[in-house]
Amino acid sequence: MLYSEPTFGPERKQNVSFDVMQTFFADKIYPALLVVFFFGLTIFIHELGHFLVAKRRGLKIERFSIGFGPKIFGWTKDGIEYRVSWIPFGGYVALPQMSPMETIEGKTESKAEELPSAPASSKILVALAGPMMNIVLAAIIACIIWWVGLAVPVNPPVIGWVEPGSREEQLGIRATDRIVNVNGHEVKNWFNIQRSVALSLDPSVSVVIDQKGVQKEFLLETEFNRDFGLKTINLYPEGRPYAKDVLSGSPAETAGVLAGDEFLAVDDVPISTRQELIDLISKRPGQPVRLKIMRQGEMMIITATPRLDPEKNVGRIGVELEDRVDFKVVRPGPSPKAQFQEVAQMFGDTFYAVFHHERTGMGISSFSGPVGIAGGWWYEIRSGGITRGLKFAVLINLALALFNLLPIPMLDGGHIAFSIYESVFRRPLPARFVHVVSTAFAVLLIGFMLYITVFDFKRFFGFRFGSGPKPAQTNEVVPATQP
Repeated sequence: MLYSEPTFGPERKQNVSFDVMQTFFADKIYPALLVVFFFGLTIFIHELGHFLVAKRRGLKIERFSIGFGPKIFGWTKDGIEYRVSWIPFGGYVALPQMSPMETIEGKTESKAEELPSAPASSKILVALAGPMMNIVLAAIIACIIWWVGLAVPVNPPVIGWVEPGSREEQLGIRATDRIVNVNGHEVKNWFNIQRSVALSLDPSVSVVIDQKGVQKEFLLETEFNRDFGLKTINLYPEGRPYAKDVLSGSPAETAGVLAGDEFLAVDDVPISTRQELIDLISKRPGQPVRLKIMRQGEMMIITATPRLDPEKNVGRIGVELEDRVDFKVVRPGPSPKAQFQEVAQMFGDTFYAVFHHERTGMGISSFSGPVGIAGGWWYEIRSGGITRGLKFAVLINLALALFNLLPIPMLDGGHIAFSIYESVFRRPLPARFVHVVSTAFAVLLIGFMLYITVFDFKRFFGFRFGSGPKPAQTNEVVPATQP
């Protein structure tokens, strides 16, 4: 808290207590620093693989860059420029003998035609080295998690609240019931439930619920949540965001929100984490929103109007939030094989959902760019500690390796495809053609990253694009006793 303490003179001044500074560092700065470290390490290791193999194979190296675009800082040693650049979408090693892209990487002093041609085998090995280094790094991190343990969310598939008068209540579903199966898939936590519902191709899902030892099957309707681009069901978990504190004079205080209130939904969109609540509120500055809250066992509906934060252009209601989801460290952690299998299943689920986007609702806007990745990484570390950050690092390194192996010009897979053509037909593709095609795809890729970054900003910062405020509504408080 802010407090006043005497100085050596007659005046007093505001100071920030050490406890608050320590909490702010642990809650905000420390996770952010770890994200920057892990993100930089992932890119550095990838480019280091290219660099080491290129040096080993005798290729000309002009530049080693983390990031694209203009240089932030750098130095030159042994004829090689090392730099950090402004656009954090990856990095590169400038190799004039491997389809240089001056538009993206900047001009090189040596021209490809003036250098001896590099063997196709060397080009393939150099291109493979980056993704392989990411896979090796992912394996090392997975072994560390196996050894030190992993913070696992205590988020059992137990229903914490059922909306009074809802179809679910009429079907006989009650709080404390445990969900054991969704669409034929066993669920062990609430995240499994969310994933199974999101991947459903039908407008309803089959849910098996254990009620005091008796299992019953229910067919529950889904709703498409446009804010998050996922399907949801109208059931609520035990772990929910709650108001740790309510700021004086804030919209939340005016609406009647009290410290300890648990948030169930925003405008009838079920929420289970503080980040979901922040995302929904931030997108509605000046718009009255219906907040379903739980207070001492009673559900209440309160209407509050988020106040515009002019600095960030987002809505705020003035509540300090925390999640009621706890973590426990499991030792030993999951084996590296199990971690790799989990990532593979996640990739498979994603491709499946996007391929069936007309029925699942998931599309390009559901992907995350650098902002979304950094935000997710930060939230994992903040919520569950450094081991959650390590687990996310395994996912990102494997994703980067897989993405770079796609046979797309500009990516490592594209270099490999060009080199295979050269091996088969005994001649390289025309340098001008390779340069133009690689540059074009690089521009398209950066454009794609910028496009999905727009959705990252919408998800994480609540930026609005073309939507104005809705008409004002009358506040209402409707208590309802939980059956």
